[in-house]
Parts: sequence; C-alpha cells; structure tokens
Amino acid sequence: MNGIGHAAAELARVHNKYNLSGGFQSRAQVGAKWPSTLGRSVELEDFYNDYEPVDVKIETGFTPLKLFSLDSIEKGQVGYKWVGGESAVKLNNEWGHAFVVIMDDSGGGKPAIAVTNVKNTPVYASCSAVAPFKVSDSLADFVFALAKLVEIVYGEFNIFEISDDDGLSSLFVARVNDEISPLLGEENFERFFDYFYG
Repeated sequence: MNGIGHAAAELARVHNKYNLSGGFQSRAQVGAKWPSTLGRSVELEDFYNDYEPVDVKIETGFTPLKLFSLDSIEKGQVGYKWVGGESAVKLNNEWGHAFVVIMDDSGGGKPAIAVTNVKNTPVYASCSAVAPFKVSDSLADFVFALAKLVEIVYGEFNIFEISDDDGLSSLFVARVNDEISPLLGEENFERFFDYFYG
C-alpha cells in the first residue's frame, strides 16, 4: 500500500476520536462496485478498499462536507461530470474526463476532485462555480491534511470557535498554517485554505 494507507488511517483515527458521523470501513469492494463511468487510480482503490467512507460528514466550522462512499460516488458526480435536469442528464464535455468528485458540500457546489490519470492522484477543488484549482499534489497529502484540519477544528477550537464577529480567529489561521502548510507546500496550502475558508 502507498502513502494513502497511512493518511487514511490518520483520518479514521481523528474521525473516531471526535465521534464524527459515519465511519470508515475496510470492505475491499472497489473491483465489484466502482462505477465503470468513472476513472480510478491506485490511490483511490487503496483508499476505498481499506478505508471506504460510509456516511462520513465533517464539519469544518463553516461548511459541513461529506465524503462519498462507493454507493454514492457516482451520484456525487451529478452537477459536475453530468449536468442537466433529472430527466435529461448529459455528459459535461468541459469536465475533465479523469476528474472524480470524492467530497462535496452537503448541498453541492464545493467539490474536492481526485485526478485519476496523474501519478499520486492530485486533488483539485472548486467553489462558487470557479474552475478547479490544485490543493494537493497527492490524494495521500490531501487526506492527511484533512485529518490535521479535523484535529485542529475539533480538538483545539470546538468546531464553531474558529471565528467570531471579526472573522476567522488569527490563532486558528496560524495553527492551520503551521500544521498543514509544510505538508502541502505554500501554494497548495493557500488554495486548500481558500477552499475551506475563503
């Protein structure tokens, strides 16, 4: 297993530590359940075989995000890979053919996207209908950064104490920067932070 195993184990650990909704399960079902309409990579296979997120929702202090399970990942592409009304969904030719939305806002419109045809499966994100931008050079780094973010938001700031009437707490911003910027690199970190809190 590659670095995604370590990162996913850390995300599962902090998920359990703070008793968040849903869970991570080792089901080894990618071969049988991965939608044929979606690209996949070694990193996605390892993640979903050994740490499939089932009903996992993570509150970031601003927006609750959900990680898609194998049962919901294809539906999670609607509005991105497939567009149109329920009766006339069609392929969005402007969406990258190797893009797979793995996480989104509960109401949609804030996808985290695994790019399956690039080594290490980099992760891009989007919000407010802007073009996707890179937030991590690998799926492993993204998952590990997400674990660190959960640890800070839940463990140090009690979720909703990350901000006050004046905006984000400077202490929170500094902690997230100190923990996650070295992992992702400065440019990716700035975009990662903007995705979650911009």
